[in-house]
Amino acid sequence: MNIAYILPSLANKGPVLVVRDLVREMKNRGHRCSVFYFDDKIEVAIDCPCRIVKFQKMDFSKYDIVHSHGLRPDLYVFLFKPRKSHTKFITTLHNYVYRDLWYQYNPAFSLIFGTLWAIALTRHDRVVALSDDAKRYYSRILFWKKLDFAYNTRSLPEDVSLTQEEQRVILDFKGNDCLIGVNALLTFRKGVDIVIRALPALPGYKLFIVGDGKEKGHLEKIAEDLNVRDRVYFAGYVKDAYRFIKYYDVYAMPSRSEGFGLSLIEAVIYKKPVVLSSIPIFRELFSSEEVSFFELSSIESFVEAVENVKKCAEKVDLAYNRFISTYSPEIFYKRYISIYER
Repeated sequence: MNIAYILPSLANKGPVLVVRDLVREMKNRGHRCSVFYFDDKIEVAIDCPCRIVKFQKMDFSKYDIVHSHGLRPDLYVFLFKPRKSHTKFITTLHNYVYRDLWYQYNPAFSLIFGTLWAIALTRHDRVVALSDDAKRYYSRILFWKKLDFAYNTRSLPEDVSLTQEEQRVILDFKGNDCLIGVNALLTFRKGVDIVIRALPALPGYKLFIVGDGKEKGHLEKIAEDLNVRDRVYFAGYVKDAYRFIKYYDVYAMPSRSEGFGLSLIEAVIYKKPVVLSSIPIFRELFSSEEVSFFELSSIESFVEAVENVKKCAEKVDLAYNRFISTYSPEIFYKRYISIYER
């Protein structure tokens, strides 16, 4: 099978990492893959021919599948898909479009660009969501017969570790305390403020944050106002943030909304205790026997979840077993090849 993937760029973002994993799994099983992108920003290496297109019309006829990821790639397909073609066009939606645009921008932006995105999807043959919950969400917006879902995966290299300086920084900051880790883009949607607000009730814990974003200044102010600034470390953007996970005692993902959560899977692969916000996507991915949940409306709930997950060592093994059975690269490949073949 000859497959073309279309991306906004090769930036170090979730959809690009998903395509990198897709290409790896497809190539390992004999399929031919190519990647096309618009912005000349290259942070992630994908092991196949990659070419910038700059919204120039490309010849789709040589491909069995064209698989787009993101608003601009979906618009590209909307504009340039031939009226008649043997090629099948698929998109994966990595978020809850209206909800996430609302969090990231504002209600008007969400309505305008969410509707534009929904229109762009009308020319695709198949629309893939990241979960059954997301599929139900989109069934209220899109033609349901086009909808399917496929869980993401992560495949982490074994030979990648922190530099000596990075290791010194995190160990010096951690000291003898328990370390809560968060790897995330710093936006309101990611809920990192919740973890900071819980620190006064968690003596003996510190918070290590890998990531950057427009909320960083606000988060720093919250930490200062609560007198916990010395217990919060902002590492900024770091490539391959998963390298820090082995040094965390607890991994927290306090998202108010999430498409899937690749860093959650990374933490499970490293067998770290995980604390998650009790939102539908996380409730679908893991059970309370495997992770600890907290209610977004309650700081006390987060504190309790952190304290409980530290006491339940068996959770990490159960969560890892769930990864193997449901989110492994093998399962990921089988799901997508099934969609492609149908």
